[in-house]
Amino acid sequence: MALPIKDLGPASVVWDPDGDNIELNPTFGGVVFTDEVKYKTIGEDGYGETPVDATFIGRECKLVVPMTRSSLAQLSNVIPSSAKTGSTLEVASSVGTQMFADAKEVIVKPLVDNVSSVVTSEWLHIRRAYPISKAEFKYDVSNQRICEVTFLCFPDDSTGHVGDMWQIGPDV
Repeated sequence: MALPIKDLGPASVVWDPDGDNIELNPTFGGVVFTDEVKYKTIGEDGYGETPVDATFIGRECKLVVPMTRSSLAQLSNVIPSSAKTGSTLEVASSVGTQMFADAKEVIVKPLVDNVSSVVTSEWLHIRRAYPISKAEFKYDVSNQRICEVTFLCFPDDSTGHVGDMWQIGPDV
């Protein structure tokens, strides 16, 4: 059986695999998934600053995808308030738009020899995520242009995995 998390190597990222099936490759700089459990400590005067207990208050998950050499179609899918018309990408300001309604699944698959793994036990599934872009197009001869996309992860509400945020392994 394959290890569920490879020791090293690049990844392929697919957003909305059951819908538009948008591949966000190639990347440059490493795809990074973080899952941070949030908590608050409980104190008592007699112990000063020393916590006597702690309470879970949630979790924050993010997937950072440094996209490079991207097509306008790829960029229009991950840059909020953008639209591709022919060979033009127009970007407007976005204010007050909620993200959860348009959040979709993201699958991260290890790449070997630039081919996505077909071993589903190696795949990271993020149940609901929405992209936030941070483009940095530095025009010089030393830096590669990157559109960094951070997917904010939300608990699932509809796929039979209600409340789940992510999993590694085959979708069950």
